[in-house]
Amino acid sequence: MARAKRTERAEARRRYRATQAEQAEQAAADDVRTASSAPAAPATSLAESARRAIGRMHRPDLRADLRAIPAVTRAQPLILLPYALLLVAAAAAVALPKGPVGGSSGLVSLYVQLAFLQPTLLFFAVGFLAPRGAYMFGAILGIMASVLFTVFALGLVGMFGSLDTMDATQRVVYSAWQTVQFVLTGAVFGWFAFWYRDFLRRSQARSREAAEARKRAQRREARRPEPKRAR
Repeated sequence: MARAKRTERAEARRRYRATQAEQAEQAAADDVRTASSAPAAPATSLAESARRAIGRMHRPDLRADLRAIPAVTRAQPLILLPYALLLVAAAAAVALPKGPVGGSSGLVSLYVQLAFLQPTLLFFAVGFLAPRGAYMFGAILGIMASVLFTVFALGLVGMFGSLDTMDATQRVVYSAWQTVQFVLTGAVFGWFAFWYRDFLRRSQARSREAAEARKRAQRREARRPEPKRAR
């Protein structure tokens, strides 16, 4: 009699655990179906995104980032591409006819405009490629662009023929302003490109996690036995 009672209690506990497990799987499947069928949440506002970005900012370690430049360059040789494109654009500016800025037409002139006179895309590219110290690589590219710009502006070659209306002092002031603008823009756009790449990586990771959760719920749903029909 005692043995029969123990057997009944063990069987009751087994059925209870099986019922609890089934209910947990059902709840998980219902949550996944609810999440997939619910309307998408409204997009995060620009102000909220900016606050989150500022919250993730930290004080850069200038010395460590500067010392890491050779190692980063060896590990990521592609990061030198924006610098090479800038040099090519400077050489193209020398080859263009002397005249007002933007006076020449054609693809070469457009390339010089985008890669040398306003190298914002190059700043973004070098920041996107940098695994660390993106602001530093952007600022270095800005220094390089400003030096080339100063040489061409003071030498009156290539597309800078319009500067012949300025005297020497005006040219120096104009070149100094361009130097400040290039360096600051390079640092800011380099950092922004690094943040944007990290944002894309985190978004992709969240999407993969959500997809895996849906697949696990679907597998659990498929393993569930169909309820027996009443005869």
